Amino acid sequence: MKKTLTIAFLLSCFFIAFAGKIDTLSHSIKVKAIRLNSALSIDGKLAETVYQFPAATNSFTQRQPQEGKPASEKTDVWVFYDNDAIYFCAKMYDSRPDSIMSLLGRRDNFQNSDYFAVAIDPYHDKQTGYFFVINPLGSILDGTMYNDSWNDDSWNGIWDYAASINDDGWSAEMKVPFSQLRFNASDSMRWGINFQRQIERRKEESYMIMVPKKESGFVSHFADLDGLEGIKNKPRIEVLPYVVQKAQSLVHDPNDPFYKGNRYKTTLGGDVKIGLGSNLSLDATINPDFGQVEVDPAVVNLSAFETYFEEKRPFFIEGNNLLNFGRGGLNNSWNFNFGSPNFVYTRRIGRSPQYYPDAGGYIDQPNETRIFGAAKITGKPASNFSFYGLTAVTQRMTARINDNGNLSEQEVEPLTSYSAMRGLKEFNSGNQGLGFIFTSVNRDLHDANLNASLTKNSFAGGVDGWTMLDEDKEYALNGSLSGSFVSGSTDAILKLQQMPYRYYQRPDASYARIDSSRSSLTGSMGRVMLNKQKGNFYLNTAFGYITPGFEFNDFGFQWKTNAINGHLVLGYRWFETDGIFRTKSFYTFAFKNFNFEGKKDGDGYGGFINLELENYYGFRFEGFYFPSTFSAGLTRGGPSTISPSGYSLYLSNYTDSRKAVTGSADFSVNGDELGSIYYSGGISAEVKVGSNLTFSIGPNISYYLEKLQWVTKIDDPIFTPTFGKRYVFADMTQKTVSANIRVNWTFTPVLSLQFFVQPLFSTGKYDTFKQLKKAGSMDYEVYGKNGSSITYLSENNSYSIVPSDLNAGNYGWIGYPGGYLIDNPNFNYKSFKANMVLRWEFNPGSTLYFVWTHDKQDFRNPGTLRLNKDFSSLMEAPPNNIFLVKVSYWFDAAKW
Repeated sequence: MKKTLTIAFLLSCFFIAFAGKIDTLSHSIKVKAIRLNSALSIDGKLAETVYQFPAATNSFTQRQPQEGKPASEKTDVWVFYDNDAIYFCAKMYDSRPDSIMSLLGRRDNFQNSDYFAVAIDPYHDKQTGYFFVINPLGSILDGTMYNDSWNDDSWNGIWDYAASINDDGWSAEMKVPFSQLRFNASDSMRWGINFQRQIERRKEESYMIMVPKKESGFVSHFADLDGLEGIKNKPRIEVLPYVVQKAQSLVHDPNDPFYKGNRYKTTLGGDVKIGLGSNLSLDATINPDFGQVEVDPAVVNLSAFETYFEEKRPFFIEGNNLLNFGRGGLNNSWNFNFGSPNFVYTRRIGRSPQYYPDAGGYIDQPNETRIFGAAKITGKPASNFSFYGLTAVTQRMTARINDNGNLSEQEVEPLTSYSAMRGLKEFNSGNQGLGFIFTSVNRDLHDANLNASLTKNSFAGGVDGWTMLDEDKEYALNGSLSGSFVSGSTDAILKLQQMPYRYYQRPDASYARIDSSRSSLTGSMGRVMLNKQKGNFYLNTAFGYITPGFEFNDFGFQWKTNAINGHLVLGYRWFETDGIFRTKSFYTFAFKNFNFEGKKDGDGYGGFINLELENYYGFRFEGFYFPSTFSAGLTRGGPSTISPSGYSLYLSNYTDSRKAVTGSADFSVNGDELGSIYYSGGISAEVKVGSNLTFSIGPNISYYLEKLQWVTKIDDPIFTPTFGKRYVFADMTQKTVSANIRVNWTFTPVLSLQFFVQPLFSTGKYDTFKQLKKAGSMDYEVYGKNGSSITYLSENNSYSIVPSDLNAGNYGWIGYPGGYLIDNPNFNYKSFKANMVLRWEFNPGSTLYFVWTHDKQDFRNPGTLRLNKDFSSLMEAPPNNIFLVKVSYWFDAAKW
């Protein structure tokens, strides 16, 4: 750990040393804000006398389709302000107002429309800011910007807006309260600003400050916004109480004493946002409602790793862009069999309890962990220094057990606190940056079962930074270094050593070996990346490592350790049309992975081609080749094997998004030298009905023949070639048919109905069972050949197997005379999910939700896919239904 801290200090000094040596680009364009004596009436009509003032700007330049040419239509923009708010108002002239394209959509969800956008940089740090977008029908989108050119639409500010279509175009007004923005208040302020206009029928994208496609960055090129004077800090206190009524009708055993009919639950809680000056915010929540409005998709996971699901809870989503660790400064961050650590995976907070009682009878197991409360602080407490702090406490959860009338309780989740802290300091207008991150998880472990399965304390953190290497900001260097420490009982640490991304128990491991006496685990991770930020020619290369003991999965999401990785990406991009293609690009890459034993466990070469035609149809081609490598994970903790060489091909296309009917399609094929093959194809079509209704459907079909699908392992001390265990695999044929169906019906910009349906049918049939013949090889013995035998036993749906090195009758100690038994692993998973959400924002920041969630599953008829029969079987299955009504009301408590 001391070595890690020393390297971290040197890395910090390296990035700081570059600060102040590079001049950023500047622009001579300045925008003047005009102070008002009274507030504007926001109706989108621009009828007030203040519009007699000259426009702050009317100079716009195309970026698409004809870069560098003046915009085809005139746009006038005004910027006003008073003591409480800043106003952005625009008149979009159009020579064909009857051809203005506009679609109604719920907040942050409109598309394929004309629009006007303003982007501001209140800190004038040339790296971060806010954006506000409105279309001619009044639908809006807003969010934050970071890392100069990245954006995040999870932020939902409280601001007023209106738009109006008229005889000579359309107009828009936006009123953004200063209380919604973070800035360094002073008597006279200078912000950064830019404006954009989209004319969708022409695919015309124009800006006041147009950044050429060959350049990098966005916020760093903004014009100066002057004239903001006399803006005083005002108290900021926002309160958002809520009430939720939930009714559930769930599938259950009719004899279950814990479930009697439908369940009803009423929940009260609230959120508070307090301004700590003009540049920091404290968000706190009491008895939070962290139930999800949207459902997770159905998946069939046959791997040893957990499935990653996106966070959908607003409290955790908003402001989390700062948690992007190890990627700052670069406009591209490639990963090949590697990646930046995801230290904060907030779905750990409030997840399902991690222990399930090993008891007989009926068990009333909680399906989520209650959150006592959570709070976070975000903003910029000092010049060019961004901060994010999060803490949450979850309740001790217990399951109730009824074993033949004997009642008891079992703790299934301990009292737990989660904390995360992230800071980022930018230098020289974002040309350099230096940051840190720290996370901790602390559990109050009293129960013996939980003490044996969960760590008590978990800490992880690191430093990261970047620097531009030249005055033109063409090349950027990024680096990060992280460390971790976890502690707990010897049983809990033993469990960590055996995780799928570690497998210390491998009998032929030579670097990291299992140690049952350990009560802690430490590790580190580091990476350096060089990126060419702009121009036609493209370069990206990186080198990184992860030690076997690096562990942050208590709060983060982890899938890999024990890796030394490097990659190189070269490419060329054409930004000018050639009469056939509007844009095109080509990339080629190579990567290699080694573990800390010096064995190559990852190797690949390939390329990408992206093409967009003059008619806005696009295509993407991908091709990969993967040579044979060492594999430490195929036997799931057993000895190493050799992974076969393989290939992957992918093709996709999309159509012109301006059309009433749009679509995309993709097809992929993967295979390896053993004969495994995977085909997958899908299409997606969207139909726009009028200006407020869209219907989309996306069916997908896949066929997968896996020659080395994991089945099980059998203890056999006699079989020494694989260290006293037999590792059983099979040919598995998996067929999957699924579809995503969505209907979005937007009645007004604040009232919408969304409907989502996902049917999924997936079957797996296992045959040609085999075992690994020798550790470190790609040799397998197929059962039923060369003296071995395999027999299907219909009475218990299992297989009796006798390997060739055994004689029938002398192996009954395994559990079945004449051989050993394995369960038939065939499956037939059928799922139907439906979700309907009616959302009404009846006042700014105040929302009413009506939600219906329906799902059902069925597992009958394993091994064979027959859609008619499977669909009927699924429809006969009992459903789960959840009805939810939620009302939240926003108060500006500072005005009370």
